[in-house]
Amino acid sequence: MAINFRRILSAESMRFELNTLAVTPPASEDEEPLDPDDDRNLDRVREEVLDELCELFDASGAVANRTRLFTDLNNREKRTGTAMGERIAIPHVRTMQAKRFVMAFGRSLEGLPFRAPDGATVQLFFAMVAPPYEDRTYLRVYRALASSLLHEEHRQAFLEATDPNDVWRILEVFK
Repeated sequence: MAINFRRILSAESMRFELNTLAVTPPASEDEEPLDPDDDRNLDRVREEVLDELCELFDASGAVANRTRLFTDLNNREKRTGTAMGERIAIPHVRTMQAKRFVMAFGRSLEGLPFRAPDGATVQLFFAMVAPPYEDRTYLRVYRALASSLLHEEHRQAFLEATDPNDVWRILEVFK
């Protein structure tokens, strides 16, 4: 059975440039800028990215409580990071806060530190949330994404995408 990405990834759940910055400028001249690799900065980036993704999930209408979803997603990320390397992260969690299986797509052309195993910044975030009982679709989509995104041409296509139709067209290959 083919995956209908248009059903699980809405246009409202995509952001082509995340608002999160790799390093936040100091609040005052007296304050030292944070080191991009400092644990405090890495935690801040992770939390801001996850919050933006939760905002996108909330726009899908498939989230019961955005704050609790953030907590679940953040706790999942703290236990085991979802950055895969190759500029990709797939934050995901099964949670009672998801009314149905949905995805969100976020991109940072600058690249954000996200504790990737290869030490590279992450530019492409493919987030997934599902109710605890939604195993089949969840695992199928995760496997399709993870294996397809290992190919440079797929990653490059997402970096060059300009609108939701581009993203859906690229995802058609993953079916």
